[in-house]
Amino acid sequence: MSAILNTKRACERALLALLPTTPIAFENVSFNAPTDKLYIRTQFVNRGPRDIVASSKYYREQISFQCFIIDLPNIGTARAIQVAEQIRTRFDKGTCFTEDGMRLMILDTPQVSSGGIFENRLVIPVLIDVAAEVFKEY
Repeated sequence: MSAILNTKRACERALLALLPTTPIAFENVSFNAPTDKLYIRTQFVNRGPRDIVASSKYYREQISFQCFIIDLPNIGTARAIQVAEQIRTRFDKGTCFTEDGMRLMILDTPQVSSGGIFENRLVIPVLIDVAAEVFKEY
């Protein structure tokens, strides 16, 4: 049972279900970015476990699921922000997933960050903190 892999699977599956017609670039998967429409690029950043109890049999894996909404330049930010807010709502504070018997929780409201131009495209990040509860068996 891998907390990191379970978190990655559950988040990717939820994003695909939310936006089934939007092209999504997942980590280390071949992807040809469209030049004529919005797409999303994802990234997982493992922030390390948080040991919030004295027991050696439990910890929370802390992972940041980052979604970058990438849109066309010179058309404003409304469309990209709308998609960012859809993602934020799907992964709202209090959301729980179960993957392979492991509970994954969104304990904070996802952050929609300021947009900027990168390589002639508008990029708006959505940062989602996910906690995976890990119970070790000995």
